[in-house]
Amino acid sequence: MEKQVEAATTASSSVTQDGQLSDNGSTDTIVEYAPADSAYGWVIVACAAFNLMCTIGIFNSFGVYSTYYLNYIYPDKSAADIAWIGTTRQVISFGGSVMSGPLTDRFGFRNVSLAGAIISSSALLISSFAKPLWFAILTQGVLFGLGATLMFSMSMSLPAQWHTKRRALATGIAVAGAGVGGMIFTEVTQRLMESVGLQWTLRISALLIFCISGTASLFYKRRVSVPPGGNDFKAIMLDRRLIAAGLAALFICIGYFVPWFYLPTAALDIGQSNQQVSYLVIYMNAGTTVGRLFTAFLATAIGPVNTLIVAYIICVVMFLTVMLAAKTMAAYTALAFIYGAFSSSQFALPPVVLAGIFGPQAVTTAMGIMNMWGSIGILIGNPSQGAVYQAYDRPHKSFMAITLLGCSGLFLGIVWYGILKVLLVRGTKKSYLSRL
Repeated sequence: MEKQVEAATTASSSVTQDGQLSDNGSTDTIVEYAPADSAYGWVIVACAAFNLMCTIGIFNSFGVYSTYYLNYIYPDKSAADIAWIGTTRQVISFGGSVMSGPLTDRFGFRNVSLAGAIISSSALLISSFAKPLWFAILTQGVLFGLGATLMFSMSMSLPAQWHTKRRALATGIAVAGAGVGGMIFTEVTQRLMESVGLQWTLRISALLIFCISGTASLFYKRRVSVPPGGNDFKAIMLDRRLIAAGLAALFICIGYFVPWFYLPTAALDIGQSNQQVSYLVIYMNAGTTVGRLFTAFLATAIGPVNTLIVAYIICVVMFLTVMLAAKTMAAYTALAFIYGAFSSSQFALPPVVLAGIFGPQAVTTAMGIMNMWGSIGILIGNPSQGAVYQAYDRPHKSFMAITLLGCSGLFLGIVWYGILKVLLVRGTKKSYLSRL
């Protein structure tokens, strides 16, 4: 029998006595279709992992495409021009997520995710039939982004709806699928390009996405109903805590992708082969897989917001140290793994934070809005990175300017997560050292 439960749509967050975030209550009665922490919740986690393997996994393998395009397909184009493929894909994937909440409220998780799988796979298939850069931007960027945005935020947030006791772990496992996908797609992409060429690489990738994501999407379903009339989108969007979290995402996304895009290029500049360069992307994806699980356990111990702050302090220190003081493959390998591990917290932990603030039925809406903020950072960051590298670093085979740009964005993200913590603590009896 369906159980009536109380859940929040726009109510203020609550903080438990031990300092942890907890789901809120409000006067809006919603229907609970299945109990929290049920066995089917782990089916949802597995399916979300497969979907993120195909979406973020493709994003994380773009370093291989970018290097290949820059050196072989479009040698007469600048890095800034080629960066628009990844930029449009990420901006639309993140920015379009703002509609994931309203769409899933109306059409359901399964239907929306299936549509995303069909559009994403079709985009890569169509892209394989033409070579102009503008066509690659249109298909691999815009069209793939439209498909990915229908799977992206819901796959990050749906596990948080099904789990309460092990929410951080469930979300971490699901998002770890992105790292596994990055390793698989990076290795497969590199080998396919060497054996069958770019066109068939895109076609085979399209088939993999259609089969994997299409199947996983069939098992998606919501655990709790939306409130009568739907979630209050405007109130959630204008909530000060979500604005702080969104600004943190914006600044982090300005700098987040610098190692993904330019660490392979740095390795090429010191004489490494294409195969060795592709391993850097694999190591970074391996780091994200381990890191999403590790930061989930760390969040249980010290809180998700605290974990995000600590993780990105480590990222900034490691990034500056290696890129400015070391130019060896060993140092680049260490940076790839450690940066991948700790930076992955940006994808594993925000759903946990937002579910604690807005409740499980509104987490997809809140996550979509936060990703929209992140898309602004990508739109600012990726073209800026290409322009800065082209103007200041590429002529001198240096990476100082691009490193400083990336670290500045990450540092400002840390500042805004600190502000979010202040907003969560203010008005409570907890100290700023609480587990939040």
